[in-house]
Amino acid sequence: MSEPGVPSFDQLSVFLTVVETGSFAAAGRRLHRATSAISYAIANVELQLGVALFDREKTRKPTLTDAGKAVLAKARAVATGMNDLRACVSGLLDGLEAEV
Repeated sequence: MSEPGVPSFDQLSVFLTVVETGSFAAAGRRLHRATSAISYAIANVELQLGVALFDREKTRKPTLTDAGKAVLAKARAVATGMNDLRACVSGLLDGLEAEV
């Protein structure tokens, strides 16, 4: 069994946006990207991780697989961590002192 790859933050953001909006087309509209670019990003993250995140066969609306549900919680944690990092750096740039 091979080790999973490391998805980019952009790929995780696309994944989270598809989940939040409920479709690849809606995610594309929110992110100002073509639906095909969203589909391509999801296909790439699935390939990197070695698991299907969405079941696209049973319905027109992408439905999370069990693996997708497990990855979702971790992707949200990564996004929260990245937002915290950005807020910290923004504060530093605005002259706030770093924590001691």
